[in-house]
Amino acid sequence: MEKMNDLKIAYRFSVIIGGAIIASLFIYVVVIEFIKSQFRPFSGFAHLYNVGTIRYIFYGLAIVQVIVIRLLRGFLLRKTPEDDLKTLIGKLQKTSLLTSALCEGPAIYGLVLFLLSGYSMDFYVLLFVSLVLMFMYFPKYHQWEAWLKKYGNPNCSFP
Repeated sequence: MEKMNDLKIAYRFSVIIGGAIIASLFIYVVVIEFIKSQFRPFSGFAHLYNVGTIRYIFYGLAIVQVIVIRLLRGFLLRKTPEDDLKTLIGKLQKTSLLTSALCEGPAIYGLVLFLLSGYSMDFYVLLFVSLVLMFMYFPKYHQWEAWLKKYGNPNCSFP
């Protein structure tokens, strides 16, 4: 029973961190809209001639980030023969926290692009990518439970 309580505690912690990251995405929106209203017309803090090149690089990084999240989750959730239930719960939590942090990356790229160039559309496109990733990878208890039944003790029951 104590192990199942460990699962709930780890899950709740992961949900709180995931929620905080989602909240930070909306804080970025407030910051961007504040900057746009205070520095009208805002053309970026850096006067760059080749913003297009930087834009391609950041959008490319966002695409790479999506691939890295997918590959990293598979690597981190790999089970070894000596893993016990506590270790598996730790793997779920660590993977969830790292994934949530990486899902924020595209929005940060968009924020930097906005600060450099002044184009808020870059931010909003990359924010959308981050929100989709957070929606896809947000911790779900039934998925954690199913994963533990598959890779842990198949006879264990969860509350």
